[in-house]
Amino acid sequence: MFSILDMINHALGYVNVNVKIKNQIYTLLGAAGNCYLGYVAVRLMQNGSWLRGIIYMLVFLAVIYFLMLNIIYYFTEKKPPFDLSPKIEKLLGGKPKEAIAAEKQAAIGNQNQPYIPANGIFDGQELLPAAVHTSHTEQSNVHQIVDQLQAANIIRLDYGGMSDRDIMQQVRATGEPVPAIGQGIQIPYSQLKLENHKLVIYAGINQIDQLPVGHITRVGLTDVHDAHEDYKLYLASTLITGGIAKIAGRTATIEQSGDYQITAQVAFEDREETTTTPTY
Repeated sequence: MFSILDMINHALGYVNVNVKIKNQIYTLLGAAGNCYLGYVAVRLMQNGSWLRGIIYMLVFLAVIYFLMLNIIYYFTEKKPPFDLSPKIEKLLGGKPKEAIAAEKQAAIGNQNQPYIPANGIFDGQELLPAAVHTSHTEQSNVHQIVDQLQAANIIRLDYGGMSDRDIMQQVRATGEPVPAIGQGIQIPYSQLKLENHKLVIYAGINQIDQLPVGHITRVGLTDVHDAHEDYKLYLASTLITGGIAKIAGRTATIEQSGDYQITAQVAFEDREETTTTPTY
């Protein structure tokens, strides 16, 4: 029985699943294993092995307590009553010193290490938002990139770890769906290419695996053809937004599918001020 549960547990480790859903599955697996433990305890006492049976039964009851906490925490929006977990953690010495040191170091690192865009650093005054059109085929490419980023553990489609209650409150406050991908994911590699008189955005997890994800139709308020004629355009950043999102239902959130969008910023340079030719 435990071998089967362990096999299922390992199998789940290879699947990208919402964190809350995965914990719900683990809770149900734990409940199944604990039922088997209770059965063993009863059989031991029936066969006269009272000491072992009582020990197994005590473990069975203790596990039930923690299972109830998990069920309340992961299957409802309520706070578990009589939660002794913090006291047990404190009794056992709290978090290991190595874990605390690692958390502090990570926090310090996040404060000291600024975010550096993949396409370089541009003067904010020279950046303009670009409107990007994505075809059906290019939409499939974006989905493929998202899957690759998930497989590489770069992103998680888990709504930032928000609970359904938090998502419901945010949707009601803003009136906007809450995307699983968050506010947007910077694609590790992207560049502009001039193809068939179109400025096509190629993007991917690296230069080898780049795919077309859309073409620019407008830079700021200017048509892309006019902008390209007067300025040299450089891709400053490329983000993936949208996708699967949750909206507010009558009593709970509802998850709905949706297309991803490519959000891009473009840096520009007056053609008359330089004689170099950009590479797209």
